[in-house]
Amino acid sequence: MQPIMAKKSVEDVNGLSGKEALGDIVGKKNTDKIVEEKDETAASKSMQETSESIPAEDTSTKKEEGPASKLEERLENLEEPQTAVDPAQSARDEEFMHLAIDAAITGDSSPFPQPDIGAVLVSAEGKIMGHGRSDYNTHAVRACFENAGLSITPLSEWCVSWPEDETFRRELSQSTLYVTLEPSNERQGTALPPMTRLIQLTGVRRVVIGCADPVQSRALKGASALHAAGIDVFVGTACESLCKAVIEDHAILANSKLHRMARNNFRQFKRPLGFLHCSVVASDNVQAFARHGNAFGTEIDGKKLSYRDLGRFEIAPPPEVIWADTTPEGDDGDFFNVDFEEESLESDPVTMGSPMMPWYEQVDAVVATFPKAGNGPTDDTSVTARLNGLKWLATHGEELPAGVERIIVMDATDLPELPLSNKDPNLPRSVDVESFWRATGRKKTRVLLRRGLNERARAAALAAANAAAKCAELAQAAAMAIESGDAERCAQAAIEYEKLAKSEMSFIQDELGKTQKLKAQLEEYGVVVETIEGGEPVDVMKHLGERNGYQTVVWRAGCWGDRGVQSILAGAFQWVSAHLAVDAIGGRFWQLMLAENALQSACGPARKVKVFADQEDISLEYCDEPEADMDCRMNIDGRPIRHVRLDARLVLVDDERPREFMKPTMRALDRRYVEEQAPWFL
Repeated sequence: MQPIMAKKSVEDVNGLSGKEALGDIVGKKNTDKIVEEKDETAASKSMQETSESIPAEDTSTKKEEGPASKLEERLENLEEPQTAVDPAQSARDEEFMHLAIDAAITGDSSPFPQPDIGAVLVSAEGKIMGHGRSDYNTHAVRACFENAGLSITPLSEWCVSWPEDETFRRELSQSTLYVTLEPSNERQGTALPPMTRLIQLTGVRRVVIGCADPVQSRALKGASALHAAGIDVFVGTACESLCKAVIEDHAILANSKLHRMARNNFRQFKRPLGFLHCSVVASDNVQAFARHGNAFGTEIDGKKLSYRDLGRFEIAPPPEVIWADTTPEGDDGDFFNVDFEEESLESDPVTMGSPMMPWYEQVDAVVATFPKAGNGPTDDTSVTARLNGLKWLATHGEELPAGVERIIVMDATDLPELPLSNKDPNLPRSVDVESFWRATGRKKTRVLLRRGLNERARAAALAAANAAAKCAELAQAAAMAIESGDAERCAQAAIEYEKLAKSEMSFIQDELGKTQKLKAQLEEYGVVVETIEGGEPVDVMKHLGERNGYQTVVWRAGCWGDRGVQSILAGAFQWVSAHLAVDAIGGRFWQLMLAENALQSACGPARKVKVFADQEDISLEYCDEPEADMDCRMNIDGRPIRHVRLDARLVLVDDERPREFMKPTMRALDRRYVEEQAPWFL
């Protein structure tokens, strides 16, 4: 790959215009030499002075080419100039790029699912000023500059502070930044400005990039932005193959079907592609959750799932285990299955290790909810029963990559019920919630507070407002009756109402104080606490898209029934992974039909939302019951039932989309065609 540089135009050939250059070529038969003039504009600082010698042709033995073809050949050479490579500079770039590669592949804090990136900052004299690598929290370029001594804070734009050392500033202005992967020219929501902008603000003179962005739509855009800012930029000139090898897994992931869909969805709606992980349960069989530990419907209106009358189903929380525990002893398996598109559908149930939902480790964040009382998975309204989402994130969520953020969504009014310490009596057993809040060695835990309704505070506010209004009314009456005997009585009543208003306001202030105190305790653990507008899943998705630029989010269903349907119809989710039980009698096609129809019933009416699934989208190997046989089947009431997971796309029906119907024109076939060319039956 050639260094990014400005291209010469036809007018630049020996300072002549296009026509003059053409005439000059026609009049000469000896050697022509084109000397490229140095471009004096700031945007062409990366141009390397080159000269190309065109040997004279032997006109005695070779036919002379036309002037137009010779001009095209020369202009083609000018369009893709070859730089004169300085062997010493090339060796220097290779040496320091190797150091950047070493930085990328060493360290314990992996940025996965983001790429491994290393960066090294080198002065003009060859002194290493700073180095850094990407982790779950910081990009390699930022880490490198901070290691060099800069103070960097991301606001709406980068805020950079330099040391007062004049020598350092001079060295920085003449330094070269070596980075293994092209820096991005895109913002990550409002939280993080483009990395290319940070490089520009530091004032470095030269940037050497190991390899371009593996996503074609983003490739060379970051390098072009740096070049346009007047920085010398070289892409792929040092250790390109090694740099590509460092990000090989990320390149496969970034160009997978899932992430292509996510990028398209983000461009269109500015919110992440939502994956709803849930179970499907028969609406009259909600006790299946308590009986099996999972929410699987096994019958509808007394009929087994083998009947075509599928009845009504509801969305329910997903299984608590993350994968089927059937890996043989001594085999650790492979928890993270990056090649999700090639997930084996014929896995041996004894040796398989497929996660319950194969995209957890490939997304930006996993969201669980702390539902309000009454919206939990069972009739039990206790706090402990509503903490299944927190329990999963604090236990199985520890196995997620450090770069996948764990998020709890809840109403702000329920914050006093949230366990903050391991001594909380409502905390489920074996949950280390303090470690969950601290999130040591991984991306910080986040709590998103929806604007809930505190009934006590609302009643107190109304009472305070009414008391204040009554107090003002009586005070006015006392002023008007100052000469009568009623003045004293009115004034006394006004004082009483004033006391009532103050009392209610004091209660409101106490409630606010409690909330602020709880927020402060969470922030002491390192938790990120944010308040969002709206309370629906689609509002959460919008916030994550606008704030962080997230493109893929898994949402673990925490509520039952219609709340999930309304979220789907609002556009919060575009993909669903559902666990359910189907009749084990029959082949894969029959079980797919049962599962797809049950999922369609649970996700909403077909006139508003469509569920699409293929035979490759159904997984049959989940043995979640001890009584299950080698084929993951279990008997309930004498009938074999199989636990399956169905991955399906969700598409909303747009009634307002214009539709055009075309009536094909029909005409009789030509008699000659019928006799000579048409099939025999015509």
